[in-house]
Amino acid sequence: MQFPDPQAALNHAMELHRQRRLAEAEQIYRELRLQFPQSPDLVHLHGLVIFELGQHAAGEALLQESIRLNPNIAHYHGNYGTKLVDQRDTQRAIAYLRRAVELAPDAAQHHYNLGNAYVQAKAHEEAIACYRGALARNADYAVAELQLGMALHLVGRTEEGIAHYREVLARRPTDYAVATNLGALLQAQCDIDGAIASFQQSLAIEPKNFFALNNLGIMLKERGEIAEAVELLRRCLVLNPESAEVLSNIILTMHYDPASTDEMFAELHREWNRRHGSPPAGPIKNHPNLKEPGRRLRLGYVSADLRDHVVGRALLPAFRHHDHTAFEIFCYSMSSEQSLTREFKAHADCWRDIAGSTDQEFARQVQADQIDLLIDLGLHTSDNRLTAFALKPAPLQLSWLGYPESSGLETIDYRISDRHLEPPAGNALSSAHEKPCLLADSWTCYEPPAGFPEVNVLPALQRGDVTFGSFNNSCKISAEVLATWGRILRGVPNSRLMLLAKQGGHRQRITDRLASHGITPDRLVFADYLPATDDLNQGTLLSRYHQVDIALDTFPYNGMTTTLDALWMGVPVVSHVGRRSLGRAGLSLLTTAGLPEFAADSIDAYVDLAVRTANNLPRLSTLRRDLRPRLLKSPLLDAPGFTRKLEASLRKTWADWCRQ
Repeated sequence: MQFPDPQAALNHAMELHRQRRLAEAEQIYRELRLQFPQSPDLVHLHGLVIFELGQHAAGEALLQESIRLNPNIAHYHGNYGTKLVDQRDTQRAIAYLRRAVELAPDAAQHHYNLGNAYVQAKAHEEAIACYRGALARNADYAVAELQLGMALHLVGRTEEGIAHYREVLARRPTDYAVATNLGALLQAQCDIDGAIASFQQSLAIEPKNFFALNNLGIMLKERGEIAEAVELLRRCLVLNPESAEVLSNIILTMHYDPASTDEMFAELHREWNRRHGSPPAGPIKNHPNLKEPGRRLRLGYVSADLRDHVVGRALLPAFRHHDHTAFEIFCYSMSSEQSLTREFKAHADCWRDIAGSTDQEFARQVQADQIDLLIDLGLHTSDNRLTAFALKPAPLQLSWLGYPESSGLETIDYRISDRHLEPPAGNALSSAHEKPCLLADSWTCYEPPAGFPEVNVLPALQRGDVTFGSFNNSCKISAEVLATWGRILRGVPNSRLMLLAKQGGHRQRITDRLASHGITPDRLVFADYLPATDDLNQGTLLSRYHQVDIALDTFPYNGMTTTLDALWMGVPVVSHVGRRSLGRAGLSLLTTAGLPEFAADSIDAYVDLAVRTANNLPRLSTLRRDLRPRLLKSPLLDAPGFTRKLEASLRKTWADWCRQ
């Protein structure tokens, strides 16, 4: 195309650039630079388009050259800084963006971009100041208002973030992004009904808002509305069929539904592998790791939950006791900094923060670290990295602790399990490539959380009636579970049921459902769910068990940490043994604790066991006194012994691989 003058050519190139027709724009920029080789604007624009074409080194060189040619142009520094943010070169990005602010202090976009760099650096207070600076210069800067709320949340000032978003919505009631972020902050505050209302408001404005639809599905799951949650998540998947996150959310949510069949899971797992388990180049097949069975092995743990979380609590006892002469321990973490996170760091040989890393970047890091066994601790729970495991960056890949079930991933070689978890007929949900790595005794061990209280006298002896309790997540409490608990409560006159539940309408759903089974509301007690913080640890919350005589396990998704917490507090747990591994966790824990008789193999037996136990207060009183000493002597609290068994099993899987 011929142009009447260089300015017309430049204008056309810039328009092509705006339209993302990058290759065409690059050609014109290159031709113009032949005429004007010392023009800093042309050098800068050429550097930007080359960078955006993926030629990062060449693009950076030109961006730096434009700054050398004219170091006093603010947007040169600003544009380069934003590209460095994209590359996660955070500290250099901050330096260039600060310079942009110095050169053009009234330009709101430079303050905003510097705020984004500070968020990436986890310097959230500095980010808040930058976003406020951007808004002081442009009161209608919508993305700065959006980011300010999230920065307030990230620094722990969530209530301020909520108030900020509500004020913005009062001014801009049709801003669906702000409504969505408000829902996310209310979700973090355990305000289920408020979060649902915000996500619904967002969807009323923009029905195809993927994030709001996905999170609304998750919130309905939290409220125990499993079928409705799955329906919404499937709608979300239609909007974004390439989202591994949504498909994982569907798989996880289906585990809470008693009506889910093995065939349903098999199809969902096939779909996940079809969509996400086959990267374009295929999984890595040739791993250069030395096939020496006895050498020091590099073990990598991958988790978003190396913190005060059920997964972090379950892993930490073994993590502390690893034999570092036989294993070199790597952590690939997406966890925010907490006290337990710092303890994990102290016991790791190498710590990698992979939050924000792409699957390819993460996989390259695993290969560079020469990891021998890579252990996924999330399965299909939130913030999992299964799409990176699909790349097969390590020769042996295992799953553990997120929940005791198969991920269904074709590139996972083993799931860490035990003989009680494994269904007698075999695990129907595993892929053909996955094998159980069976640990002696139980697949997990336990350490009571710091600050735990002493065991008290059996409450029924003081109250004169029995209190059943379940502190499992509300999403595990299905209509079938409530119907079964209703039978138990009817079988034990004047008994009560204590449940742990976030605030929300699901409390009324539970109350109404039990009322339909003849249980009046006065027999139901709700305890507020309180998330762990540095000021509130889970140990102090175990005092809730001082009101409970007998714990009732959920099904088909059993409790795990909740079961161990109850036993530690002297409270026996009545569990129903299911067909799948998730429904056999109670059997595994109770058997290892020396209480196999509390695992019932049918619903009728479960009801009968709970009623008989409630009618034998002398035995309950003895159990309450003896359970903690019994647990202390069991393999469940033998962290060093458990770790040796875990390491022996991992060593065996490695030796088997070496022989292949």
